[in-house]
Formats: sequence, C-alpha cells, structure tokens
Amino acid sequence: MRTLGSLFSRYPGLVAFLLCIFCLGILCAPLNSQSRNAAAFGEASLSAVAHGMNAIPAAASHLAAPQDAGQAAPPATATAPKPVELPEGDGKPIAMEYCQDCHRLTNLTKAHKNLDDWKDTLQLMIDRGSRLPADKIDSLAQYLAANFPPKDATAPAAATAAVPAPPTSSPDAAAPSTPAPAKAVVELPDGDGKAIATENCQVCHKLTNLTKAHKSLDDWKDTVQLMIDRGANVPADKIDTLVQYLAKNFGPKEASAPASGAAQ
Repeated sequence: MRTLGSLFSRYPGLVAFLLCIFCLGILCAPLNSQSRNAAAFGEASLSAVAHGMNAIPAAASHLAAPQDAGQAAPPATATAPKPVELPEGDGKPIAMEYCQDCHRLTNLTKAHKNLDDWKDTLQLMIDRGSRLPADKIDSLAQYLAANFPPKDATAPAAATAAVPAPPTSSPDAAAPSTPAPAKAVVELPDGDGKAIATENCQVCHKLTNLTKAHKSLDDWKDTVQLMIDRGANVPADKIDTLVQYLAKNFGPKEASAPASGAAQ
C-alpha cells in the first residue's frame, strides 16, 4: 500500500495521462464503427445509383427496338397499282401524253360520254390550263367517244339482240321502223356577228356555249381574247363586231330582268 501510494504521489501526471487515454479509447470506438457503417452505406448507395443509370438506356433501347422494327417493316399485302392500258387508236398517244398531266387515266376509262360531251370536257380541261394543242382536240375527242361511249347507247342494242322478235303474220303487217330524231341544230340570232361566231366558235366547242352564257361587253371581250390566245382564228378586224354581237344577244340575265318588270 505504501508502495502504491508512493507511486500515485510520485507520478500523478502519468496516472492522469493513462486515464485520459483509456477514456478516449472508450469514446472513439463507437464513432469509428459509425463512420465505417456510414461509409459502407454511401458506397452501396452510389453503386445502386450507377446501376440504375446504366439500366435506363438499356431499357429504353429495348422498348424502342420493336417500335422501330414495326415502323420500318412494310405491309406484307401492299401491292403496286396496276397501270391502266388504253385501247389502241389514233388518239391513244395524245391521251397518254396530255391527260395524265392533271389526273389518272382511270378518269377516262370510267367515263362514258358522247362526242359532243367529250368535246366539252376537253374544252373545259383546256380552259383550266391543259396544254392540249388545238389541232389534236378533234382526234382525241373522236378516240374517246369511240372507246368510252355512253353506257345507255350500247344497252338497248344488247337487249334487243337477246330478246327474239315476236312472230308476225305477214311481212306487210310489220310496223315501219321510225328513225331516231336528229339532234336540233343551234340557230344563232341574226346579226353582223352571226357569221363570225358560226365560222370560228364551232372549231373548239358547240354553239350552245354561247347561247347559255350571259356576260357583259367587257366579259365577252375577255372571253374572245382568251380564245384567241388559245388558238382561235378570229381575224383582228372582226373581234369588235363579234364582241358587240355576243353582248347584244347574250348579255347578263339580271340586266334584262328589270326592263321586263318595268314593261309589265
């Protein structure tokens, strides 16, 4: 006891130092374990985040691949449309060259018109900008009317051939066949411009295009000039006479309506 007491009395600083080291060892042990746990948790979190970042592009590419493949694959049943083959004839090259500028050839094969209606159709196409030359209009109209006539024009003939004629008692008893009435000819009103209109306007269209139109003097001037620009052979010294004649006989309808109402 004396020895221990003398030791503590002689070395109080050493004892205090040893006690401090012991206490610090006790306090630092939990802190070190906590720091190691925190470091391990941080490393695990960073690893999970990195794995998630790598997985996102892989999943996106996996989802996009079927969609892109479905869009790129053409339909198995798609087939190219069968080209239209027009009947042989003088007007076939004309139709092949000019009619396909604005529409398909099926517009021709599905239409069924007579010669006059085909002429009106061609003139309408020219009015809308077709580059069909004036000297080829008649050939093309004849070709179209021969190959694509009205359906009702061939139906009666087929029906007549299918049904046998009833027997007659004698040849004299048969009723005479009546010829089909001829198409009425348009007669223009008399006037100084009648001969000019009859001679020049029928080259490209029917005279009914004149009789059904109702335009003012200025509008008729523009129409006549437009026809000349498209190839009409109206002499320059007869243009004014023709315009005056057309404006007098085929003027606007509303211009004559008030006058007839006042007369009543």
